[in-house]
Amino acid sequence: MLLVCAAAAQVELPGTNGMSTHTTGGVGGGVGITTANGKAESKVSYTTHIVLADSRQWTSTDGKTLQAKMIAFEDIVVETPKGAAQPPVPAPPATLTVIRGGKIRLVSTQKPFELALSRLSQDDRDFVERIRAVHAKKPASPAP
Repeated sequence: MLLVCAAAAQVELPGTNGMSTHTTGGVGGGVGITTANGKAESKVSYTTHIVLADSRQWTSTDGKTLQAKMIAFEDIVVETPKGAAQPPVPAPPATLTVIRGGKIRLVSTQKPFELALSRLSQDDRDFVERIRAVHAKKPASPAP
């Protein structure tokens, strides 16, 4: 099951193997793009983070704690013209990156950041390894 959190709406999409997504963007997320004819076209960018684990308390090696969700390194970004309705969230990629360069990616208060595995408690590193193993075993999606 895929849980999509966008603005104030929540949508569940079937058949997505327990992953969920968290979308940020909207009114304040606009970017200006200049078209070939030189006119500025205002766009809004929606970024969806793919949540690999629900919010939990993470503990560092020095005992500090943080409440955050674990997210994949891949994001889904969709742009629409300013004023248009928020677009549907496309399906996540078939392969997700859980660990990259010895780091994981977390999101807390809607801000994603990377954290070195070496800074996490052994219990948290074991948790991350279980999540990585689950995503490593997922079969490739069948071709349409």
